[in-house]
Amino acid sequence: MMAKNMNIQNPATIGRRRRNRQQRLCSFVLDRHYFVIQITLLFIIIFCILAWFWIHIVTALRRGDAVDWNDPSSSMEVVDKDHPMSFTENISGLEKLDVSNMQEPDLRIDSVVAFLINLAELPPQQLWDTFGMGNNDGRNDVNSMYGKDPFSLQELERGKCPSGISTAEWLPPRPWNSEEISSKFQSRAEELKAGRGAGKDKPVLIWYEHISKAGGTTFCGLSKTNLGQSLVPRYFCMPKRLNSNDADGRVGSWTNEELIGYTKREKHVLVANEWDPFDLDKLHLSGRTLDGKTLRLTQDTDPLLLFVTTLRDPLDRLLSAYLFFGRIGETPPEFGLWIKRNLGRLGRYKVGEKGPFRCNVARYNAIVWRFSGGDLQHKVPASSGQKEESQFPLPMTDEKLWRDPFETAIRALSQHDLILPMDIMSKEEGQEAMRRVLGWNEVAIQKGRGNGDRESGHIVTTGKIRNSNAREYLSDEDYRFLWDANWLDNILVLWCRAVFLARLHCSDL
Repeated sequence: MMAKNMNIQNPATIGRRRRNRQQRLCSFVLDRHYFVIQITLLFIIIFCILAWFWIHIVTALRRGDAVDWNDPSSSMEVVDKDHPMSFTENISGLEKLDVSNMQEPDLRIDSVVAFLINLAELPPQQLWDTFGMGNNDGRNDVNSMYGKDPFSLQELERGKCPSGISTAEWLPPRPWNSEEISSKFQSRAEELKAGRGAGKDKPVLIWYEHISKAGGTTFCGLSKTNLGQSLVPRYFCMPKRLNSNDADGRVGSWTNEELIGYTKREKHVLVANEWDPFDLDKLHLSGRTLDGKTLRLTQDTDPLLLFVTTLRDPLDRLLSAYLFFGRIGETPPEFGLWIKRNLGRLGRYKVGEKGPFRCNVARYNAIVWRFSGGDLQHKVPASSGQKEESQFPLPMTDEKLWRDPFETAIRALSQHDLILPMDIMSKEEGQEAMRRVLGWNEVAIQKGRGNGDRESGHIVTTGKIRNSNAREYLSDEDYRFLWDANWLDNILVLWCRAVFLARLHCSDL
């Protein structure tokens, strides 16, 4: 009886146990519920992250960008080159994009490259005939100039806009944001000339690529007249390097960071590079690239650059360099010997160093060398065993050596805002172009170094202005030899002349 009663549990104890089981069951259910919620949220977060990465990668690939997730610069985006960027600052001070017109990059520059390379591949006699170089009086009669006239220069020289010019294969698009940078430069220059600070506005500089004996002294004189001497480096527009006593700081060898530092120390709005090749990285400061894509501009891209250069007939420039640098002393060397001696010094030239930097003025195809970033190398062709008939050194015509530098030079020149033909610079067309792009109205050179005709805007560094007409100076045989040797530069000069005149005379470009 006692044993049987011992199996009978207290009702209170049974109730406590039942409640404990219910509490453990509820706790288990709640814990499991919370676990499911946490897992679900985690999956949602992971899905959102993967979706963002997928959209970003697909967008970049469609635009042709190479994305490096460890490189902050990989956030640079491709935008429409025909619609300028909106330089609106947000509260963080960073520049931001106007993405309303974002689209694939303009690839017209590829057609330009193909067109000019096709010309460069022509046999010398065919290229000579294509440009009508056999006309001895071609420089005086526009109707007989330019032969087959691949660049429509006969009409452009007369101030006419050729029909169908907008679809011409040789005509590159205007550099992206060119008009906006030009406007910002003019506004900033006026503020500084008036003695007012430019505030927090992004610095804007003219980067003048000064090819020796191609009008650089004249351009520098015009800049000092129109901008005032305080806004232009004193020594022929070439800036001094930090902690250096040299008047010419060789700005062509500066890094972008050095140039940014310079704009923070000085209020100059122009710098000139004469002795070194064009630094292709400088294009990035204006959001441009050689392949035609455009880069996102941030506060780290100070200053904006307005790219300007002046070009001259290659043989006239080469002769002028000889008469200026070579005809010195009682027994100066002959023209051909002077070229040979300078080309022999090229191996000792190094960018940014003193050394024999002036030897580059005697290069064949100096424009290609300059705007390829110095990539066009001078290599003496293998001797054929025959006696040389010319006093001048043989050119290098191996396409494997000139094709890539030639293409780079085409692309770099296509990104320049103003390329002035030297013989037009002081004429009405040149004055109008400088008014539009630079805001310059003064033609007479009132300030700065140089000798010559200041009233008409034509001066030289020292001495007097000389007639450097290579066709008159050289024999027909020597002229033809040097024209063939400099065939790449001849193409570029005529092409740049046509682009300059087309943009001046055609309102829809």
